[in-house]
Amino acid sequence: MERLLEWIQTGLKKRKVKVFLIFLLCASLAWLINKLSQTYTSNTTFHITYVNIPSEFLLANTPKKELQVRLKAVGFQFLGYHLKPKEIQLDVSKVMHEDDNYYLTSDQIRIQLEAQLNNYSTLTDFDSDVIHFDFTSLKTKKVPIKAMLELTFAANHILEGQTTIEPDSVQISGPKSQIDTIQVIETELLKIDDLNNSFSKDVALKLPKHLNGTTFSNDFVQVTGNVVKFSEQVIEVPVTVINLPEGVKVRTFPELVEVRCQGTLERLKELEIKDFDVVADYSTVSSETGNRLSVRLVRYPKSLNNAIIATNEIEFILRRE
Repeated sequence: MERLLEWIQTGLKKRKVKVFLIFLLCASLAWLINKLSQTYTSNTTFHITYVNIPSEFLLANTPKKELQVRLKAVGFQFLGYHLKPKEIQLDVSKVMHEDDNYYLTSDQIRIQLEAQLNNYSTLTDFDSDVIHFDFTSLKTKKVPIKAMLELTFAANHILEGQTTIEPDSVQISGPKSQIDTIQVIETELLKIDDLNNSFSKDVALKLPKHLNGTTFSNDFVQVTGNVVKFSEQVIEVPVTVINLPEGVKVRTFPELVEVRCQGTLERLKELEIKDFDVVADYSTVSSETGNRLSVRLVRYPKSLNNAIIATNEIEFILRRE
């Protein structure tokens, strides 16, 4: 074996052998080029991509992914198809419709295939007479967005009004059976601590991951909140007793109830007693309640951030007329 290797190495060093090998290589390349330049009829595989699917439909199942075709083409063309299969597109907008059946006919497929072949290839046959499509109707609706917030505020600061979401809804499109189950879309949790200024943040939506073929118009929304510094003011409001029997009057102790109001200085300066209603319902009196009445704050200016009565019960005495 060693002597054979030595003989080969010695032969390769000779000039005549080198020249022979070069000529052999050139002859082989010439033969290959000649063969690849000739025209053949053979089979190959095209990969299919479906385009122009009508917007109101979704393909429930992908039809044929590959198409076996028979071509007349030069060898170079077949070599290229072997190294990288050709991608062809079938235009779904050309489908025929009969009852609930959607399909591309053999003639339509042939026309589309031939339009995508170059001048060096001729289609002679392919393995499909008809391609059927299983469509699912799509439904579109708007779904409100709910902001998930965890906010804490610096001392004497509060959120004025409600946070706003832009946009406040998301448009979803998909199979009816899927999107009918969606009533609200939540955001990811927005957590901000020690707030002392207004804020505006882009927050991602928690979009369902298990849905197939459903699309959403937005991935993010902008959540905005107006943070203001507040003060407190106590205002005394008279108690109104309701549901009194005829001929009966009551006197309450106390007659005025303190209401602690929180709001901006501008809002607090505008407060008047007539802006508040504190009521006690006489119809709730029983042997268990005795001479005590529950009181409720039933009206206060919406411009305030908060309003709380100082007591939930008062005493009373009857005065008959």
